[in-house]
Amino acid sequence: MDGASARDLSKVRLVAGHGLGALVWRKQGAAMAETHENAAVRLVAWRILPLLFAGYFTAYIDRVNVGFAALTMNAALGLNAEQYGLAAGLFFIGYVAFSVPSNLVLARLGGRTWLPILMLVWGCASLLNAWVASPMAFYVLRFLLGIGEAGLYPGLLYILAQWFPGKYRVRMLTLLILSTPFSIVVGSLISGPILLLDGMGGLAGWQWLFVLQAIPTILLGAVFWLALPDTPADAPWLPPPQKAWLVTQLAQERARREQVRRFSVSAALVSPVVWLAGLAGAGINAAAYGLILFLPQMIHALGVATQWAPLVNAIPFVITSVVMLFWGAHSDRTMERNWHAAIPAAIAGLALISCAVLTNPLAIMVALTIGVTGVFCYVAVFWAVPSAMLTGAAAAAGLALINALANIGSFFGPYIVGWVKNFTGSFSLGIMIIGCGPLVSALVAATLRSARKFEPPAT
Repeated sequence: MDGASARDLSKVRLVAGHGLGALVWRKQGAAMAETHENAAVRLVAWRILPLLFAGYFTAYIDRVNVGFAALTMNAALGLNAEQYGLAAGLFFIGYVAFSVPSNLVLARLGGRTWLPILMLVWGCASLLNAWVASPMAFYVLRFLLGIGEAGLYPGLLYILAQWFPGKYRVRMLTLLILSTPFSIVVGSLISGPILLLDGMGGLAGWQWLFVLQAIPTILLGAVFWLALPDTPADAPWLPPPQKAWLVTQLAQERARREQVRRFSVSAALVSPVVWLAGLAGAGINAAAYGLILFLPQMIHALGVATQWAPLVNAIPFVITSVVMLFWGAHSDRTMERNWHAAIPAAIAGLALISCAVLTNPLAIMVALTIGVTGVFCYVAVFWAVPSAMLTGAAAAAGLALINALANIGSFFGPYIVGWVKNFTGSFSLGIMIIGCGPLVSALVAATLRSARKFEPPAT
């Protein structure tokens, strides 16, 4: 080999060595980044998610325990089904009216300051339900409870988006929303024994229900203030490498979304996507709360004794919890949201409508279970769509507006079920009517494609 050839071969070897070294360096860097990613997400999941879960868990206990109290409270207060449905729905009037303002305050003050204040307000309102003596007093307290809880759910969604990268969002949303069926399961299991305290200390069983389930909310407010950092950069328990990765990743995702479009607060509030998402939420919430707030009474109407109704009420929500976990994980793996929301919503609607023609109690219970499961699978996925689209104060305003619009359905669902039951003496037609809501939600979810450009496809 001549000298020139040797020099050329050396250059090739040098270049190849540099290329191989760069490849190894890139692989090592990717592996290190993946290590920081896994560690950061795991730490945040263990530190932040349990707080958010506990907050929504206590809120739902305070929101829906009225369904169990109604088994004996309605007779004590002289409430008929229509009055009970109105009172249950008035919660959502206060909720809708204060949802956007409350979440804008949260965006300004931070969750660590604002959420404990909300917990104190709704905890006290729930506690005072134990001493209502008339339908009007019940109406007022349900309205105040709605004001207190107005900023919680959109606030939790806003906080979740501040802490978790997009590809984990549906799984984390699913775990957060699992607090709903979990609270109903726990509420079902503990409400029966609490109702048996009837007469103890001069209080009826339904009064003890409100007292014992409101106190944890008030105490949890102090825990939030002590344990919830406002942002990942403020978290003392995140090691510097994981903190740097998380802060950088979230900033890059926000920049990528804002390159597609950066929404102002006013633009978010008039966005057709936001309003359509709110319409879909109204349809799904009409079914959700029509079921949640009346399901114990529906089960009782199927022939289940009062003392067993809360236990049977837990069954649909146990099944729902398991299905939600798998459905949410599949949505994140595929990074597909629209059909993962539309399919369960359509199944839920058809299952509920079928209750109008079913006569066998077991078949009706199966249809109700399918309905509940489909509704919650929709909720776990579809909230990821606006969460991926909106950032900053626009996210606080837009998510709150969607939640406010959705909870218009939360008002009408229970009221319609109660009114129809009062008019016909049966729940069947009311269930069929609220079953139309998820069909509307399925149609919106299947056709709402414009928000997809804000999330990258699965890799």
